[in-house]
Amino acid sequence: MRPSARILTSALALVACATALAADAGGIGSRVFVVERASGSLAVYDYIERRLLPERITGLGNLRHATMIFSPDLRFGYLATRNGQVSRIDLQRLEKTGVVFTSENSIDNAISQDGRYIATAEYVPGGLTLLDAASMEVLKRHTATFDAEGISHPSRVTGVVDAPGNRFVCVLIEGAEIWIVDASKPDFPIEHRIATRQNNPYDAMITPDGRFYVVGHMESDRVSVLDLTRPGDGILEVSLRDPGVAYDKAMPVKLPHLASWAVAGKWIFVPLVGEDRLAVLDRTSWKLVQSIPLRGHPVYAVRSPSEREVWVSFSGEEDDAFVQIVDVESLAVTDTIRVGRRIYHMDFTPRGSHVLISANADDRLFLVNAATHEIEDEQEVASPSGIFGVWRAFRTGL
Repeated sequence: MRPSARILTSALALVACATALAADAGGIGSRVFVVERASGSLAVYDYIERRLLPERITGLGNLRHATMIFSPDLRFGYLATRNGQVSRIDLQRLEKTGVVFTSENSIDNAISQDGRYIATAEYVPGGLTLLDAASMEVLKRHTATFDAEGISHPSRVTGVVDAPGNRFVCVLIEGAEIWIVDASKPDFPIEHRIATRQNNPYDAMITPDGRFYVVGHMESDRVSVLDLTRPGDGILEVSLRDPGVAYDKAMPVKLPHLASWAVAGKWIFVPLVGEDRLAVLDRTSWKLVQSIPLRGHPVYAVRSPSEREVWVSFSGEEDDAFVQIVDVESLAVTDTIRVGRRIYHMDFTPRGSHVLISANADDRLFLVNAATHEIEDEQEVASPSGIFGVWRAFRTGL
């Protein structure tokens, strides 16, 4: 074979190889991992190709309230389950590549800004566990306790999020404390312990800019707000009561789960369990501006990436198949759509063109056009709940 022919052959082989690798590597950015709660597995949906991939990732444990986070390079996902199991998922090969049990019962997880560490919030025995993201080795356990009548008791930990400065923030339910943990220093010191004046901090979120940590309390009409740039200033308490509205209830039973409060424009929208409304807080003053009447008891309020709309889901058999759309400018409901029964989770695609919705009672995953509100695709998924798109890797607190 002449040299020119060899060069051409080699070039064609390289092109074929590169094409094959590109085909193998393609599609990660449009993959969505859907929790199949009853079977302890993950289904994988490609929202661009509008199809379920044939792979199912199984053997993941108790997926009630499971949370999934992603490494910044989109190589791995990390799924924390209620039975204390953390599974590492290869996002390209779609298989489990590592497992560690951090506790008997865990609730949330987060990944550090540099992608090196995983923090898992533990209910039993109670505490915060720090993992090496590469080796899955347990590096540190911070035990959470509180004293009552001279006796030390364990405290459940929840609401763990990543924060700027390579830090983690979490809250102790019985201990009524907020912890700020520095993951940039050896041994992961707890650099701040801030007591909450309200009891039973139940869950929490961080604003998208990474500045404010907002905590809801069980059996309270107040939230606690901590400015992470000035933790020494202490906690600001914010009332969610609208003085212009009469209530049958004395106070909300509890507040919705982590990351369910929408921050859009200059407002923060808080869905209140047990009341048919959203509370609207001013993002600067942290004062209640008004409340928005809704069709039922809200569970999740999810903002569009455009921050022009907030989509709200509901609990209760009469309302749990519906979604209401709130206009951020007018602070009013502009549309009500029926999707599927027992909506457990919603998330927008990265640029806000579509909304992914899981309907647990119908065993369906829906793709809804965010502009027309029409269902453009639906797939059969067994007992779906959490929806985790890989774009969460690039958002603080998710």
